[in-house]
Amino acid sequence: MEVYRVGTWGTICDDGWGMNDATIVCKQLGYADVESIQVKSYFGEGKGQIWLDDLNCTGSETNLAQCMHNGWGSHDCTHSQDAGVVCNKGKRSRYFGMARL
Repeated sequence: MEVYRVGTWGTICDDGWGMNDATIVCKQLGYADVESIQVKSYFGEGKGQIWLDDLNCTGSETNLAQCMHNGWGSHDCTHSQDAGVVCNKGKRSRYFGMARL
């Protein structure tokens, strides 16, 4: 999962990554449901910045920036812990590895 913040793409660590977090990603991208959540760099390791760690969304937020976390860029992860999500809209599923914040 990659997010774009202040001109830089970065990943989300899978520490605490769960259904509420993935739901906010899918909602932010215009999809209604989550088909699956992925951990341990299931879709491949990112490069560069790790933006978020210990993300803790309640499910009522409208974007990831409103969720609780350790602070932008504050983490104890490596890219082997990058999170991922597969969003579902009707019969069409789509993996999203990027979101703009």
